[in-house]
Amino acid sequence: MSKRAKKKTAIGIISVGVIVLLSASSLWGMTAKKVIENMEQACKKQTKDIEDMTIFNKLAGGMAMLAGESITYQKRARIDGKTIYKIRNETKIMGKTMVTIYDGIYNWSIDPASGEVKKKKAEFTPDPTRLWRNLKPSETHYLGTEEIEGGKAHLLKIDNPFKVVGKPSTKALQEGESSAEGKIWVNAGNWTLMRTLMVISGKSKEGKETIIKINMELKDYRSVNGMLFPYRMTTTTEIDMPGLSEEEKQMMQSFMGVMGSYEIITTDVKVNNGLSDDLFDGTKLKPGKSMFQIPMPQS
Repeated sequence: MSKRAKKKTAIGIISVGVIVLLSASSLWGMTAKKVIENMEQACKKQTKDIEDMTIFNKLAGGMAMLAGESITYQKRARIDGKTIYKIRNETKIMGKTMVTIYDGIYNWSIDPASGEVKKKKAEFTPDPTRLWRNLKPSETHYLGTEEIEGGKAHLLKIDNPFKVVGKPSTKALQEGESSAEGKIWVNAGNWTLMRTLMVISGKSKEGKETIIKINMELKDYRSVNGMLFPYRMTTTTEIDMPGLSEEEKQMMQSFMGVMGSYEIITTDVKVNNGLSDDLFDGTKLKPGKSMFQIPMPQS
């Protein structure tokens, strides 16, 4: 081999080595903190021109069969020096409109049983498209990348998913007798949330070991005024009780197959309509009738 050929070969080997090292450095350098920061930066860049949003949804499957259409209102605000989006959700259930409000500090709602207005300090932002607000780098761990439906994703493990996606209102477990672990998948290309998984372990009121898996997937992202928004959100809940007989397990799986999954389908999104601040004022909610006092709609 001539000196010139050897030189070219050496240069080629060095070039390949540099590329491999750069790729490895990029992979090794990724951390949970960087994923969270990239999610935040992407979201802020996309929403910089969006002052408010009105989101029209329809619900399908599971318990959503009892509900009709829903409307979610969001409006940009400054709370304690931070820019957030206040949220108001209106959902029709058995002919009655149920309202919940997140004002940046408190969650407001009307209790369906008593009809009374409830106010509770918000522990996290109740908006999956801005989940990064609830993530703390010290309580989040980078596990690498995975190929899932929708593309390549960064996988993060969450120490306490209750602080991130909230504690489900399930009565299957005894209060205070459960523990949980969680994971989230973030799109490696555009930093949108693709999937969350929460696994809760504990004991039922009857003392039986119970495992609950709650999986949420965000799909069909579309550009709305420059912001990527998921037009489909599917939630699936599975309950496993190892102590049950095979017949009991089959009955439970059959029930959860019908009632354990539901989907929120967005039909339209409108932006910058000049929404009134009154929509997000929880003090303006008025007590209503108990759901048990509302006549069932006639077929």
